[in-house]
Amino acid sequence: MSTLSNELKDMAMETGFVSIGITKPEMLRDLPYGWVGKIRRLNNLEEELQTVKSVILLAWHSWDKTFNLNVEPPKDCKDESHYESHYFSDEIMKNKAWGIVDFLHRRGFDAKWSVNIPLKTAAVKCGVGSQGKNTLLISPVFGPRIKLIAILTDAILDIDSPFERDLCGDCDKCVKVCPTNAIEPYRLNITHCMVYSAECPGSTDVPEFVRKEEQRLFQRPTPNSYIECTRCMDVCPIGKKI
Repeated sequence: MSTLSNELKDMAMETGFVSIGITKPEMLRDLPYGWVGKIRRLNNLEEELQTVKSVILLAWHSWDKTFNLNVEPPKDCKDESHYESHYFSDEIMKNKAWGIVDFLHRRGFDAKWSVNIPLKTAAVKCGVGSQGKNTLLISPVFGPRIKLIAILTDAILDIDSPFERDLCGDCDKCVKVCPTNAIEPYRLNITHCMVYSAECPGSTDVPEFVRKEEQRLFQRPTPNSYIECTRCMDVCPIGKKI
């Protein structure tokens, strides 16, 4: 393994990430790019960084439910220039990833962090874990209790082997626990997911019963914030004692 690849992995671990995988753009061409419901658009790699030659996938252990906190703008916000939404764990990871991006810049490489590519499927290609029946990335050590961020760079790095195992096996606890039956094995009916309902409060594609369950079950610390549902993570036996 090259010295630079080792340095980056050591730095990521020292920064607080628990798993690091590296791949090249050619390995990620078949990922599901495009719109995810009405929430966001997953960009291809060159849209994020035109000169990309390596993709570094970083996993961070999300050990507390409050890391799933979303803070939305005031309900009466009319000015789109002040329309800000913040996801707590994303803000933490961006801050941590920036030090690695800066290190690459100081070495003369182009680099940027991104949460706008298909992170879960990219993580499988980078060897970080498998995509579970709840469609989340499952780490062999921490289960689904991780968050993901990528760093794209024009540095040519050593790549890791894809993750080949299915960590779920016969377990279907996540499928059974979902209050709105949004999960089928390895597939999510996004309009039945309470998180999607909370992210798209004005969308007409969410059934009324899902809206009611979201309002009943979600924790809302303030009128402009909510903690995402973690039921399909909570029941996963992998990494539960960590």
